[in-house]
Amino acid sequence: MSQQQIIKTDQTYQEFLIDESKYQGFAESISFPVSEAEILAVLAAMREHKTPVTIQGGKTGITGAAVPLGGHVMNLSRMDQCKEHEVYENGTVLLSVEPGINLIELKKEIGKIPSEKDFFWPPDPTETSATVGGIVASGAGGLTKLLYGSIEKYVESIRLITSDGNIHVLRGKDELANVIGREGITGIISQLTLKLVEKPDQTWGISFFFNSHENAEDFVDRILQEKPTADTAKVAAIEYMDRSTIDLIEARKEFMSSIKELPDIESEVSDLVYFELQGEENGIEELAGQLMALAENHNSDSDKAWAVSGEMEIERMHAFRHAAAETANLRIEQARRQDQRITKLGADMTLNNITFGAAIRQYRQDAKKAKIKYCIFGHAAGIHLHVNLLPESYEEYRKGIKLLEMWARITCKEGHGTVVSEHGIGKLKKTLFRELGSKEYLEECKMIKHQWDPIGMINRGNIFDWKEDIG
Repeated sequence: MSQQQIIKTDQTYQEFLIDESKYQGFAESISFPVSEAEILAVLAAMREHKTPVTIQGGKTGITGAAVPLGGHVMNLSRMDQCKEHEVYENGTVLLSVEPGINLIELKKEIGKIPSEKDFFWPPDPTETSATVGGIVASGAGGLTKLLYGSIEKYVESIRLITSDGNIHVLRGKDELANVIGREGITGIISQLTLKLVEKPDQTWGISFFFNSHENAEDFVDRILQEKPTADTAKVAAIEYMDRSTIDLIEARKEFMSSIKELPDIESEVSDLVYFELQGEENGIEELAGQLMALAENHNSDSDKAWAVSGEMEIERMHAFRHAAAETANLRIEQARRQDQRITKLGADMTLNNITFGAAIRQYRQDAKKAKIKYCIFGHAAGIHLHVNLLPESYEEYRKGIKLLEMWARITCKEGHGTVVSEHGIGKLKKTLFRELGSKEYLEECKMIKHQWDPIGMINRGNIFDWKEDIG
């Protein structure tokens, strides 16, 4: 790569100094490599001057992991090609891709694979512009993690370029654990081989509406306790959305082409619970019947439920769910225009030893007591709710930080779950994680960093402070 391809950052490149968390960074230079050779050339130039490098993909993260704190930005969004694929007799399909390919393009490329069957890659964050490299680096599971499990199951191998300029091919659970979910602290992903699975026979989506929090909470807890089942179908996702989230979406729906045709949600509705069902038609119908009966027992009118099937309609439901995060982020962006110190404030805790109803009531009660606007949505199964605080001033922002810290302390003290989950630690949550997160995980990350990037060149500031915590 020529020096001309290492670009000095100016106002033209400001968008690469921020992510969806609205956390603002800075950098001296930026590059957009399109091959391993160019990655190696940039690394060599940066290594010569002892310049730290921050890796970027689609900049869709919300913890600042891809935001630079000086040095060089290496944006991999132009490394977006599919490589080879293999279809084995046992039904296994492997597809090699570059890290910058996003979920939209990945789906198109999977559709081109010649086969009698249809396949897909199960990790499915609703942000379809997210890149595969970023998804793997953050360890995101997506909407249907309830059914398909964690992302580790769907990565066969990774080509990793370390700060010394060496290329490693990682396979197997132990080796891949050095990269998956490590937020780029070990090196640069230059290629991934993904494991695809066969698409289910059918997929249905059902959204139930409730006119009281109590009915919605009791319904979700009943579902989580009874776990409705059928022989030929399974529940793939259970998603929750409160009225504040619905209002944010409704206010901007006309500007969102993917969901603007959806009917307005009645003002009396206080909560929405969405189910995704996958399998054979008879099994799905059996599951749907069980869910509708339980919903009606909790005063949800099944005649007003949204019931959809088919790929296009399911994608519309995913877009509606993604609009929750998108509109919450837009509210933070509006507040940030008034005060640049404001960033995203969101709880990403996975809870256990507590009911869904008890958890969400506590979130609501505390946010109201602090007099901070909020919206709540996320994965009801596993009680992994995304509580987005929506401060309108820096004073409220500071209150919001204290509120998140309080929730984290309660979670740790009472053994309710984990402080940080699929959104990662990044730069915004590292102080909180160092105090209240898993000490074992933190030490594990430090050990891996020492092993793979002993000079601390790649993604400094993610998960822990390089100088302070390692030196």
